[in-house]
Amino acid sequence: MESNQIKYDKVLLDVPCSGLGVLSKRADLRWNRRLEEMEELKILQDELLEAASMLVKPGGILVYSTCSIDSEENEERVETFLARFPEFIIDSATRFVPTEFVTDKGFYFSNPVKHSIDGAFAARLVLKNSSL
Repeated sequence: MESNQIKYDKVLLDVPCSGLGVLSKRADLRWNRRLEEMEELKILQDELLEAASMLVKPGGILVYSTCSIDSEENEERVETFLARFPEFIIDSATRFVPTEFVTDKGFYFSNPVKHSIDGAFAARLVLKNSSL
């Protein structure tokens, strides 16, 4: 990474995803997805998350979000990222949303069945100050 690259306090990454959280509005998604596309999406999500992380200042925030309810696109992508980039830590969503939308790991998650709204996921990740 070049030292003159601009860094930001906050980066929002709303990745392309399967859209499984918005099926009530996009019924066509049920029939237009293939397993190969899902694998390609996960690779793209990982690449975008890594690229976005390079834009975050120490102490800064990276929010990874999807409109999916699939754990492979959500928690698993974040866990894969954190295993490769331990200088980031999860900052729980409990300070920002009602607790009924916060998972045990501190992620935001809305479930269409439970919450009667579109499904979505977000992880708030902080780059530790001591990493650089």
